[in-house]
Amino acid sequence: MRSRWLAVVVSAFALLSVAISTFAHHSEAAEFNKDKAVTLTGTISKVDWMNPHVFVYVDVKDESGKITTWALESSPVLMLHRSGLTKTKLLGNPNDAVTVVAFPAKDGTRALGSLRKISYPDGHFYSFGGAETANVSEKQQ
Repeated sequence: MRSRWLAVVVSAFALLSVAISTFAHHSEAAEFNKDKAVTLTGTISKVDWMNPHVFVYVDVKDESGKITTWALESSPVLMLHRSGLTKTKLLGNPNDAVTVVAFPAKDGTRALGSLRKISYPDGHFYSFGGAETANVSEKQQ
């Protein structure tokens, strides 16, 4: 009898945990403006290779020389790793200028976006799909 009660409690806890994580996941379309892509040129200053999403920080210099660091959300670690992308590959060569395409935050948060593509000076690039898919590709050299 006691083991049956324990099994019911453990099962209920497991179902509740799954339900909570499902509701906690955010919609990319709710956070980022997919109708207004921005193209930025700068240097990658940092990569946070962590779950639930990898963040790439790009230092972008404006016409006056002021640097703004953009925080760009990407896919989860596991999806990028399964696609063959690593933190080292994503960082590229230090101080190299990269061009990124991103969807900006809908709420107007400055310098926050959803990463769509990074292009490196040597011609290789990574394209990112939606938050639920790892659509990462490299240009063949």
